[in-house]
Amino acid sequence: MKWITFIILVIFFSQVTTGQGEFEKKNSIYLELAGSGGFGSINFEQIFFKKNITELSWRAGLSFAPIDKNNGTGIVFPLMINALLGKNSHKLEMGLGQGITVTTRGSAFALTTAVLGYRFQPSTKRWFWRVSYTPLISYLVDFQIQHWGGVSVGYTFKNKVK
Repeated sequence: MKWITFIILVIFFSQVTTGQGEFEKKNSIYLELAGSGGFGSINFEQIFFKKNITELSWRAGLSFAPIDKNNGTGIVFPLMINALLGKNSHKLEMGLGQGITVTTRGSAFALTTAVLGYRFQPSTKRWFWRVSYTPLISYLVDFQIQHWGGVSVGYTFKNKVK
């Protein structure tokens, strides 16, 4: 229940903008093969800050993954905060987040996720693709890093915000 409340608060407060002038608010949806959601996920991303060559975004995703015989299948919710750095079409992407997994057999666990990648998104186009290194970090029982990566293709919806 705490996580549902947290997700609702993140979505609610992401709609509040501060500052003066207009900027282009970008909402994206994309499919990620492998990556932070395990074997594949569908993700929603929103850029909430933009200045010079820096953009900050949050993302929430949904994935299903087989865990093991004892836990069954997991429903994975990757939640992340990302920074996009770069001019024009080429961006360095860095981020940190939490992957929350609830299994069909009633257990739940969390993995810290990180991302270091490249995003290509032409400013005149709405389609983009990205490739990233996404290590999964476990620290609940003992400290482990699972080296992982992902590729994505997505679509951006743009609208002006005052």
